[in-house]
Amino acid sequence: MPVLPDVPTAAEGGLPDFQVGIWHGVYAPKGTPAEATERLSKALQVALKDPNVVARFAELGTVPSTDADATPAALKAKLETEIARWKPVIEAAGQYAD
Repeated sequence: MPVLPDVPTAAEGGLPDFQVGIWHGVYAPKGTPAEATERLSKALQVALKDPNVVARFAELGTVPSTDADATPAALKAKLETEIARWKPVIEAAGQYAD
């Protein structure tokens, strides 16, 4: 991370398989027309390139998503990957949010 240039990575610290991340998504109600979600996706892609947004993200120690990651298909794939990753952990722990 550019904000922490001298901090070793998890792999360098002896945890080669360690992964952690924070992600956000923009959702619309079920049944929202594809044209509307496409417009939202394009607007998000524009916003994530705005110099003020980029600067603010940098202050927070992060970087904006790429255009390829700022699409409905990419968000769906991300969510499915996260469910597959965490479902076994949650089930093994027997802990659920109601």
